[in-house]
Amino acid sequence: MSTATLKRETFVTSREMDFFSEKELITQTGHDPEEWPLVFLKETLDNALDACDESGTAPSIEVIADEQSITVRDNGPGLPKSTLQAALDFTVRASNREAYVAPDRGAQGNAIKTLLAMPFIIDEKAGKLIITASGARHELVCRADPITQRPVIHDDSTDSVEAGTTVRIEWGPMAEDEDVMWPFGSDDDPREGTRPGWPMALRDCALRLLRGFSLFNPHLRLRADWFGDTLVDVQPTNTEWKKWKPSQPTNARWYEARHFERLIAAYVSLDRQQDTSRTVAEFVAEFDGLSSSRKRKAVCDAVGLSRQTLEALTVDDGLNSDVIAQLLAAMKEQSKDVKPARLGVIGKDHFKQRLCEFGCDEEQIEYRKLARVDDGLPFVVETAFGWLGDDAPEMRHLFTGANWSAAIRNPFRSFGATGAGLDSQLSELSIGPREPVIFAMHLAHPRIEYTDRGKSAITIESDGSESKDMTEDWK
Repeated sequence: MSTATLKRETFVTSREMDFFSEKELITQTGHDPEEWPLVFLKETLDNALDACDESGTAPSIEVIADEQSITVRDNGPGLPKSTLQAALDFTVRASNREAYVAPDRGAQGNAIKTLLAMPFIIDEKAGKLIITASGARHELVCRADPITQRPVIHDDSTDSVEAGTTVRIEWGPMAEDEDVMWPFGSDDDPREGTRPGWPMALRDCALRLLRGFSLFNPHLRLRADWFGDTLVDVQPTNTEWKKWKPSQPTNARWYEARHFERLIAAYVSLDRQQDTSRTVAEFVAEFDGLSSSRKRKAVCDAVGLSRQTLEALTVDDGLNSDVIAQLLAAMKEQSKDVKPARLGVIGKDHFKQRLCEFGCDEEQIEYRKLARVDDGLPFVVETAFGWLGDDAPEMRHLFTGANWSAAIRNPFRSFGATGAGLDSQLSELSIGPREPVIFAMHLAHPRIEYTDRGKSAITIESDGSESKDMTEDWK
């Protein structure tokens, strides 16, 4: 009988490969692989619209899908090289949205990372992501090191004179059938002359998503080619339409203590990394309505932080929550509520034109708007309803979105203390799933929070515990 014993070693492996598993990417995106083309479209359109809005350019976006790739091209200023380089580092999460409270399209900081990992999981051998921007074409191929369990990213970069940003995801033939390229499931097209593998069901989902973006962005020029067919081709209804830009200062009244502490911690960490020293007064000046020397002085004097740096808000390698709470209170006292219209209003005329383009009877389109400020938080809820006619298929078309980003699925699953969601509210209004109607709902709000990293469900809180019911005034 052997008396040998095994001394088990403690192995340390990298968590960087977490993005490079199907299970983890489903968690990151909130969607199964069959819906990843929709995720790709949503993330790239969000980024393209943000870039154009930031530069003051009326966005013009082109989408092309074929059996081997999906491409999104915009006319923005071009993805900065620094942003792409930060996204290639899977040990950190880089975002200029995550720590701020603002009406942004996205705030997770993981969009490009999920897009980098997606082609690897779809096709480990031939999958690649190609990004052309800022004078360079980057052909990005991700592979896994089986020993270190770390991603290895090859960036084959060449010069490019192409303007804007182009993002393209590619894959190769499916292993089990070299004649089939589309890897996201297939529905046979009933039309004569088309071959198996044509993604009809996904085509309808892409159409709904792209139409959603055209509904919620009056300044958007959008064209989409899906396997050679023109899926969407819409012109902007107002190229001068404006919304709250990411570059606009956030308002102190939008923050609760937990948000405010997160922002201060992020600034302190950044200052330490860069060996800089930001004063409290400089920090205060970055907020909406607090840039004047008089306001900065009033805030700092109220808390006794004149000429102090943000390091004064730390203690014992942590944050001084009491002093931070006093600072936030002083800033709120010197701030004014933001009027809801400043966030951005899509408007009746735009909704009416789009619903007419989608086939609704012009005489049977209804539009409602609720604009209000609750506890310092402005919001605008806009809804539009249209009748498609007695001869239309018995099916409801639902378009939902938040902060000018269309949702893949309905994110409004719970309102107020009752917990009833949008579907329940529509059923009460006799707008069931089998009614030939279009219903659109958009919410502009500076403090939208998502229940998951995939941004598939929204929660709105007033004091950190009680959800707002924003349907009472527009039912």
